[in-house]
Amino acid sequence: MVTRVFTASLVGVAGYLVTVETDIHRGMPSYSIVGLADATIRESFRRIKSALVNSSYDIPAQRITINLVPAGKRKEGSHFDLPIAVGLVLSGKECRALEDTAFFGELSLDGRVNRINGALPLALSIRKAGIRRVALPSSNADEVSIIDDMEIIPVRTLEEAITFVMNPDLFENHSPRAVMRTEKSDMDYIQVIGQETVKRALVIAAAGNHGILMMGGPGCGKTMMARRLPTIMPDMTREEQLEITGIYSVAGLLDEKNPYIYERPFRSPHHTVSAAGLAGGGTGRVKPGELSLAHGGVLFLDELGEFDSKAIDAVRQPLEEGVVRICRNAEEIVFPSECLVAAAANPCKCGNLWSDTRVCTCTSRQLQAYERKLTGPFADRIDMHIKVNGVSGEDVEKGHKGACSAEMKAQVEACREIQAHRYQGTSYDTNGSLDEEGIELFCRMDDEAKGILGKAYESMGMNMRVYSKLIKISRTIADLDGSVDIRREHIAEAIMYRVK
Repeated sequence: MVTRVFTASLVGVAGYLVTVETDIHRGMPSYSIVGLADATIRESFRRIKSALVNSSYDIPAQRITINLVPAGKRKEGSHFDLPIAVGLVLSGKECRALEDTAFFGELSLDGRVNRINGALPLALSIRKAGIRRVALPSSNADEVSIIDDMEIIPVRTLEEAITFVMNPDLFENHSPRAVMRTEKSDMDYIQVIGQETVKRALVIAAAGNHGILMMGGPGCGKTMMARRLPTIMPDMTREEQLEITGIYSVAGLLDEKNPYIYERPFRSPHHTVSAAGLAGGGTGRVKPGELSLAHGGVLFLDELGEFDSKAIDAVRQPLEEGVVRICRNAEEIVFPSECLVAAAANPCKCGNLWSDTRVCTCTSRQLQAYERKLTGPFADRIDMHIKVNGVSGEDVEKGHKGACSAEMKAQVEACREIQAHRYQGTSYDTNGSLDEEGIELFCRMDDEAKGILGKAYESMGMNMRVYSKLIKISRTIADLDGSVDIRREHIAEAIMYRVK
């Protein structure tokens, strides 16, 4: 008699239902597993055997065959230990609990059920398949309890899992504990002295989800202002929390103290990061890169001119598509990557090119090489390019402080509400996501605005990509201004944010 136990497998951050079929029949003692299992699953019998023995369960001295259905899809992960062990113990027995429950968990040699990565997306995949109950490691229970309409059964040992299957009424649905949020960041734009023009540009960037590149000398506040971007972005929705928490779960960046993500992520990789580190991939199991870890939040590239060209080029296409596509073993793995890209760079390698008091020591060859990085294909895909000047002595003396984060966030949220209403029922969510068709439908300009934009196109030597980006930025400025149409002043301000 074949015993069937439900579990799931992941491809990127998306999962699919897997049925673990266990067949035990007479013959020479042997163990075989079929269904495109990876090395982690194929070697699992050594762990499972010890876990069974140390949990006082007998291993049948017969021919054991494990089949993972669907057989044509590759499967990976140590979470297959628990469903395989349950299938072995209950082989030949009828248990109603197996019909509507999925199992995830890695086994220790003594029978303990260890924490796994990717528990949330695994649970979402079995929910999509119609299964509303899951037995999993107790250390993953809080993470998965973010799903409201599922029954969560935490198990600490293999023995508990078997007891649940035999007597499900003895177990109650997991009640998530109140997770203490870490203290809110004390970062606020009120701490920034001067730089009101740059802060205005950052409001526009956050309101329309436009990428922004800040260029200026060392110490002018580029990094300080970029790190405060999440403080003016709208709060995450429930759907965004589920999606982002799922990405961090797959990446193994969650733990029992921080079981889910409730604030927009801010990622700032070092400039020595590799292409796989930025876009995702790597040897062995494919993992999300910094671009996907910043999904729904901010990816900050400090010292953009120092990044390796190959690494930067790897994220050009994902920036436009909003997803990272990695092909591995004739299989496409997709990670979401819709984030606000903020970058900062000095005007040259030494940083003194624009300084009135310091001498630039870069050679002409160094200047040309550095400029190519800041004006190359990747930088061309960043919507806004602004020049950041040093803080004036007068502002320093007076300690001039302008808008705070709360005031800037209110502007961003009001602008996002306008966009949500406008794009309801479409594939767009922000002005930054508009394509050519969307620009034609939603970015209506008056004649004066068209004239200014046309002259700028000729005089600045723009390409059509930059032309479209200026229209989208103008749409956001108009929304902040409460204007239905894009007017000349909106276009004029947008052109200011395309300095080269």
